[in-house]
Amino acid sequence: MEHTRKLSALALLTAAQWLQASPAMAHAEHDKARYVAVQGVDQGLCDDVAKPCLTLGYAISHANKGDRVLVAGGNYKIPDVDSLFLLISDLVPVKGGFDAKYRTQAPERFQTVLTGVPAEFAPELAAQGFRVISDGISQYGSELSSLLEVHQSLQQSQGSSDCVNGKAGNFSCDKLDLVAHMALSAFSPIPSAANDIWGHVDLNTGTEYAIIGLVNGTAVVSLADPANPVQVGLIPGSHTSWRDIKVYQWFDEQQLRWRAHAYVSSEGADNIQIIDLSQLPASVSLVASDAAAASAHNIYISQVDYSTNTALDGLQPALHIVGQGSGGGAFRSYSLSNPDKLVARFSHAGATRADYTHDATSMVVDDARAQGNCQTSECTVLMDFNENSMRLWNITDLANSKQLSEVSYANAQYVHSGWWSEDKQYVFVHDELDEQRLGLNTTLRVFSLDNLEAPQQVGSWNGPTKAIDHNGYVRGNRYYMSNYQRGVTVLDIRNPRVPEQVGYFDTFPASDGNAFNGVWGIYPYLPSGLIIASDINSGLYILRDKTQSDIRGSVGFIAAQTQANPGDNISLTVTRPTGLGAVSVSWETLGGSAIAGSDFEPDRGTLQWADNDNSPKQISIQSLDSGKGHQLQAFVRLYDPRGGVTLTSPSYHTLTMGENPVTPGTLGFDIGSPTIMEGSQLQLPVRRSGGSSGTVRVGYRLESGSATVGTDVTDNSGELQWDEGDTSLRYITLSTIDDSDVESEESFTVRLLSLDGSEISADSIEVRVQDNDQTPSDPGQDTGGSSGGGSLGWLSLLLLLGLKRRQV
Repeated sequence: MEHTRKLSALALLTAAQWLQASPAMAHAEHDKARYVAVQGVDQGLCDDVAKPCLTLGYAISHANKGDRVLVAGGNYKIPDVDSLFLLISDLVPVKGGFDAKYRTQAPERFQTVLTGVPAEFAPELAAQGFRVISDGISQYGSELSSLLEVHQSLQQSQGSSDCVNGKAGNFSCDKLDLVAHMALSAFSPIPSAANDIWGHVDLNTGTEYAIIGLVNGTAVVSLADPANPVQVGLIPGSHTSWRDIKVYQWFDEQQLRWRAHAYVSSEGADNIQIIDLSQLPASVSLVASDAAAASAHNIYISQVDYSTNTALDGLQPALHIVGQGSGGGAFRSYSLSNPDKLVARFSHAGATRADYTHDATSMVVDDARAQGNCQTSECTVLMDFNENSMRLWNITDLANSKQLSEVSYANAQYVHSGWWSEDKQYVFVHDELDEQRLGLNTTLRVFSLDNLEAPQQVGSWNGPTKAIDHNGYVRGNRYYMSNYQRGVTVLDIRNPRVPEQVGYFDTFPASDGNAFNGVWGIYPYLPSGLIIASDINSGLYILRDKTQSDIRGSVGFIAAQTQANPGDNISLTVTRPTGLGAVSVSWETLGGSAIAGSDFEPDRGTLQWADNDNSPKQISIQSLDSGKGHQLQAFVRLYDPRGGVTLTSPSYHTLTMGENPVTPGTLGFDIGSPTIMEGSQLQLPVRRSGGSSGTVRVGYRLESGSATVGTDVTDNSGELQWDEGDTSLRYITLSTIDDSDVESEESFTVRLLSLDGSEISADSIEVRVQDNDQTPSDPGQDTGGSSGGGSLGWLSLLLLLGLKRRQV
């Protein structure tokens, strides 16, 4: 009786989740329908109304993310657990009750009957237009109770658990420990699903953060205590299942501190959201919703280091928007010289649908290929994954980007994404649909980049399961892959042409099949070495990599940072405590607030260990006294380990040169150009930076612009004070006044006033006011027609039906 009550309650819960919302369309062909009818034939792609397919399983397996499967009235038997499993995908909703021409959904008239499904799930399937004949429960038997327990555990955050004998708590694993799991229920407001992820280290404090896309916005999570992640803030957005995030961090010479923005694209109606991370750990805020694209599938930043998210020496970072609705979806490039505002630098003249870019990555080469293929001494190569092929572009001169080559492979289904090896000789390419359409096990392809004008496939990796490979990133000689229902997969790429699996962590215990559940995104670049991953169905995972080589050993810095004086010669120690065989690792300097050639001598090199050599090795860095009179930072990173040795943390070392002077500091706004909705409040942050000596005060007042103080915004004036040693944020509360008039965007100014001689870095800021009487879209509403709220409901169905069929 208790067992029945649990199942009934779960069915009601999951039905509610299924009905919550639906994701926006994604990929190039948005919201494409696949058709099923009792007179159909399982052939083709099921996308012709006149030629429907016969079975649900076939149609779903030939659908792309964002597609819908529409089922005409009739009786359909679910023959096996594999077919049942395909029904659960949050990103490919299945709807019944259609007429023969699929123009009308009327389940009471066009009854679509499913047999072979447990009766407990009739209510939620009825919400999708199906009628369930209750004859499926006997197929699943006594496994229900244990599977329900697993399901319930995924809905609650899990604590640390080492991977021992193939298990970390409820999760199957190999050489990846669970540091923490932050379930969807731990976010506020609670989302129904997650999507992509990126990482950020605040170089002011060293604190690491996970930035995770959710169906209801973008959340920033502090990893100050990795075992106990804490949400710092959430920037709301359109309800959509597709978000992508990248980060740019730069040094503010006026404030003498690091600042950072996250850039977020979505398939909703949010434009490109620019999120200020400079107020961390206190809060985050929306700087702007940039109209460079109303919606876009993906976003990428080139010419940055992906651990610090800072500019590469001598190069200007650029942001690339891909998969937007105009210009065929071909990539467009923007300067980040002003991080608050995207400035267009390149778009494809005459681009068509054939030029659609789904994802992108880039690398900078300065070897013979730069001279031979790009005719420059240094060449930035962008890899454009455009569904049918991979195109290489020379984007060194951003405004005059030129295609170098295009390459594909036999039976390409959806050329999705990829990343390059640290020696910059190979790229690993993901096809998101080959597992479904060709019946393959997980397949990752490897291309040689010896000749940028003629890349060639030279290898592949075939996994042990049918799970779809999604995205991947290289750190050292490890490839970290988001593998959907397999969770996280780690490959050894010492021989890039023949990758080998060395670890995994299964966040989706129910199945390793080829549907769109499980891990969406992964980020392996945090300086601590922690891996963060986003699971569509169950939230954020923080993992510890234990795949380092036992035989060849691991290399890393003996310490993570060094304090020195300008002009010092700085010696850094790299250790390989254990391991056999001759090995090596490369290293290079990376400027931060310290400028290469001005504040330190840029350098790179290779450290080598002979067989049976475990002695520490030294790197010598010459700092320079440029007379700047304040603290400077540079970095040294280890990369491209050879001979089988692996990287361990710290593989980044921070050089801190000099000290900031003892001064009262300067006072200024700690936000870009903020926007506030009519009838709402905004906390405007003011920061003391560059010093903390003595007590300082600043006054403030509001000044009318096109928005009138007292009519459109509540008048407010006052003062802020910081005591000796205090550098915490202060806030000015702004309250806009609601009215019923339909108005264009207005603005007013907040001005800072020096008191007692306090120094102000920028004395005014313009605040934009958006009218709430003509809001283009409701962030709480769908931007598409498929089911985004069903991830947890269908997950329940999956787990209760016992669909675990791991192939090992």
